[in-house]
Amino acid sequence: MKKFIVKILVIGLLLFLGALFGVQLMNEELGISHPVPLQVEKEEASATINVKEQTITKNELVEKRQSVEEVGRFNFFSDLGNHIAAGLNYVSRAVLSQIMSFVDNVLNG
Repeated sequence: MKKFIVKILVIGLLLFLGALFGVQLMNEELGISHPVPLQVEKEEASATINVKEQTITKNELVEKRQSVEEVGRFNFFSDLGNHIAAGLNYVSRAVLSQIMSFVDNVLNG
């Protein structure tokens, strides 16, 4: 039993790390985030960390927006959910329409 639990935990950890890696990879590929190495400078008296302030101009934002519009973002599961919701909406309206027509025929002869 102990070996089984250890195997399950190892498999779960691998799946979790794989998901994290995939999310980071897609963020980098879509240009959402870019990894920046940490710059650490040590002085004799104290250690300080230099953080570069990044100024994003309006032109850069416009260029990123245009690149995203050109590439287009496609989310399979989002589109699948939209199609399923539209289908269920259509089916439920058809069923309710049939029920209402049946009730109308029964009440009005």
